[in-house]
Order: sequence, then C-alpha cells, then structure tokens
Amino acid sequence: MRLIITYFILLLATVGFSQNITGIWRGYFVQNTFHLRSGQFVEDKYKYEVQINDLPNDAIEGVTYSYKTTLFYGKAASQGIYSKKTKTLLLKETKMIELKISDQSVACLMTCYLDYTKSADGLKETLTGNYTSTNELNKSECGSGTVYLEKVTTTDFDKEDFIIKKENALKHKSNPLLKKPSKGLILTKPGAEDFMVSKGIIKPTKKIPVDDTVATTPAIVNIDTTATTYTLKDTEKVVSIPEVLTKRENVLTETFIVDSEEARIEFYDNGQIDGDTISVYHNNKRIVNSKRLTYTPIVMQAHIDKDSLYEFIVVAENLGAVPPNTALVIISSGTKHYEINIASDEQRNAKIVLQYKKPPLQR
Repeated sequence: MRLIITYFILLLATVGFSQNITGIWRGYFVQNTFHLRSGQFVEDKYKYEVQINDLPNDAIEGVTYSYKTTLFYGKAASQGIYSKKTKTLLLKETKMIELKISDQSVACLMTCYLDYTKSADGLKETLTGNYTSTNELNKSECGSGTVYLEKVTTTDFDKEDFIIKKENALKHKSNPLLKKPSKGLILTKPGAEDFMVSKGIIKPTKKIPVDDTVATTPAIVNIDTTATTYTLKDTEKVVSIPEVLTKRENVLTETFIVDSEEARIEFYDNGQIDGDTISVYHNNKRIVNSKRLTYTPIVMQAHIDKDSLYEFIVVAENLGAVPPNTALVIISSGTKHYEINIASDEQRNAKIVLQYKKPPLQR
C-alpha cells in the first residue's frame, strides 16, 4: 500500500475584509487506493497540518506534516500561488524534509487544488479540494484524493520561523505602546479610551438589556490558588465583602447574554506587557489572586444557572508602567463568543455580568 506525504500551498481570499492566509491549517487528506485483489478503491485517511506563509506577487511558501499513528510521518516543503479573484489555491509539494515510512511504502509529492471558504459568522475558515501525486523518486503516479483543512491557532509540531515573526509583528502593530512616544504625549492604552482616569470620568460602553426579573444566584468559589485555571462551584457559605470592593466604585462595563450554563473566561494583556496585575472577585470571594497579565491567558471556568445572572469584578492590583490597568477579556459560552477591553485603577473596578438564557429548541 502506498502512503503519501503531502505538501501544500494555500490560498486564502479576501472575504469582507483583507484576509491573511499566513497561519496554521489542520485537518486531513483521504487517499483513494486501488486494490487489485478486490478490484475496488479503498479510502485511507491521514492527519494533515500545513503552515503557510504568503509572499509578494501572490506567491506562497510553507511546510506540511502528514501522519498516521506510528505507521507514517512526513514533513515536506512546498510553494505555489493563489488567486484572490477566484479564491482558489494551487499548491505543489517540492521536496521531503523528514520522513518515517515502512519498507513497503513509497513517499509521494502532491499537487493540490483548493478552494477557500469562510463561514457566515466569520468563525471558521476552510481549504478544501482535490490532489494528485507522483512518486518522489521515479515520478510515476501515486494516486489521488481529497483534502480538508481548517485554520487554527495551535500546532501539533513546532511553529515555523515565519509564523512566529508574523505573530510578533501583529502584536507590535496592534500595540501603540511599543512605539516610543513623543515628548509630552499622553498615552492611552487599549481599553482605557472611555475610562478617562485623568479627567475623573467614566464613559461605560453600550450594554445589552437584562431581564429585571432575573435574580443573581448566590455562589461561592472552590479554588486552587496555585493554578491558572479556576473553577467556580455553588455552595451556601456566606462571604464578607472585601474592602477593595467597598472603597472602590464597581463600574458595570458590559452585560453579555450566553446560551450555555458553562462559560470560559480568559484574561490577556491587551497591549504592551507592562506589569499589569489583576485579581478577580465573584460573590465577594477572590477567585483570581494577583495574577500578572501576559499574552498567555488567565483562564476561569464559570457555571451560570438557568435564567440567572453571573457577576465578576476585575480589580487592579497595580497600574503597570502606564496607567490605568487594562486587560482583554474573552468570553466563550455555547455558541456565543465575546471580546472586550476593560480598564480599572485605584478608584474603580471593572464589573462584567453574564446572563444565561437557554436557547430555543430546534424543530
């Protein structure tokens, strides 16, 4: 049986806004192999990962990883072109870089013809299509099949240098504090535009209406303070109100509607890492204890009862190198996904409320 190592060049088109195809794509390819004894085609499925770098003049370069348990592993280099107009990608594998294969197998190089699509909600990007292949040594035909890939943020292998460089460039571009400020310039950190600490004014963001008949369900936290992931569980214990919540103003930043009882909440530094440190409180109990914000998230898992509210308050433990203390908060629950920049200082805390509403039954 012939095993195939694929190499890809991916094309990503512009959909609604400028699309960057540089990144990590993961999925699988299916090889159609003809068995002489049975006289039928048999499908063989392999895992597949592609790391893409887009170049000037519609050119593409990258590496691919093909693997199937311990039977086969291959890494290849590739190059190709894509058409923004037709949203199609031609990818040609050029050479094998690493290969682990059985004695009875042969390594083949693939040429892929892929179409780029993006889901209506903008959350999923895919490359799908067909491929043909040739024997790396004698250039004879190796067979053909189909390919399916989704764009992801993580890799099962090592990130290529071009991925790391472009990720760092994006962080630098999105972070105004990485540029040296002019003399006398007043810096505003992302998330602090409406906070206006220097003027003593808070301009809350627009809020989603909340059902006033819903009451907040009492809860308490069971937490391991040495971990970066925190689990919240219901109990009946009463907790006294910490001073930091009574002496500072708790400003409602946003209310979000979710459609699942479970929510994942992530806290990142939303600009230059300048030493911002936060604590997070739920029902007057500290559930995140003086954790520093970085590009690696502080992760919190929350349970929200049906038709109830879940409230948490972010407290600035310091203001970092550039006040105020700011953070990017990402909330994922069911089909809902929210991102918001928040700010807090020594006078004000940032409060966020989640409201769970069970989605209607599908008919």
